[in-house]
Amino acid sequence: MKLSIWQKRVLRILASIAIVVGIFWFIPFHEVVRAFHGLRLEYVAIALVANLISGYLEGVQLWILLKQAKVPTTLWTVMETKMTTRFYGQFLPSELMAAGVKFYRLAEPTRQWGEVVATLVFFRVVNMGTLTLVGLVFWLIEMPEGPGRWIGVILVAMLLLLVFVHLILSSPRLARAAKRLHKTRWLSWLKGRLVDKVKKLTRVTIESYRLFHDSALVVILLAIVRHAVGIVSFWILALSLGISLSFLTIGWIRVVLHAIMNVPITLGGIGVREGSLVLLLKEYGVSGGDAVALAFLLVVLTLVQNSTGGILELRNLLRSESKDPTPPVNAPP
Repeated sequence: MKLSIWQKRVLRILASIAIVVGIFWFIPFHEVVRAFHGLRLEYVAIALVANLISGYLEGVQLWILLKQAKVPTTLWTVMETKMTTRFYGQFLPSELMAAGVKFYRLAEPTRQWGEVVATLVFFRVVNMGTLTLVGLVFWLIEMPEGPGRWIGVILVAMLLLLVFVHLILSSPRLARAAKRLHKTRWLSWLKGRLVDKVKKLTRVTIESYRLFHDSALVVILLAIVRHAVGIVSFWILALSLGISLSFLTIGWIRVVLHAIMNVPITLGGIGVREGSLVLLLKEYGVSGGDAVALAFLLVVLTLVQNSTGGILELRNLLRSESKDPTPPVNAPP
């Protein structure tokens, strides 16, 4: 039985409610409120600035790759697109769906669909690969106990999958195999405008992906710096609640949270983020109330950061309305 989009959305909302109710069934709400007593707002402000710096570095990465793919754009356009799609992404079930909005915003002006697909795929592979590798190194050094002991296996599997995807897409044999596949007899009956567009999109994506090797080192270095800033932001945010965690712990836990947020289990990862932190931080002496409070702070920080995209989108809407060429009612024809 295939579910409609609205049925899936309702199920995710129900799953979010069920997980949140389950969390507060075992963790009294007053413990979460008590965790906010003595909150260091200056630390939260510093964490927000660190997040903004990380977001800027992310935009620079994407801009460099788009230039390499010969997609005409500016750094400000990329930053604006990134911020507005992040704003819409907080209402979507996962970050992967928000990437679809980003893809349309970047490709629609020039119709360079294949080049932008290749850019976003390479961008995702590099950043997830770097994040996973950093998390795996931190996990290997710390070797956590409890629920975190099996995280390393998942990180290795994620890293191998990303390396496999990169090797396949960057291989010249793939382009030759795709051309031979299109000419085979069993695909010859597939004709039409849509099929031709899919073939072109596939061909351009594969050809464009191999263009990024020249700028790969710069993008990887930016990814390392960006994730290091993200770890600092997480660490400072935890300190604002009086939670003392090492960089090693934060390094691999951030990878787990990023991976979970890409899985459309609940709406916007509500409940899953909180439950994961409660489970993983228990081994470090962090109470359930403190872990849930930290998850709430992460949500608030994300909402504040993404609100910038909402403001930019509102500004664009107001500008488009002010430029509406519709003549007044009493104007002569």
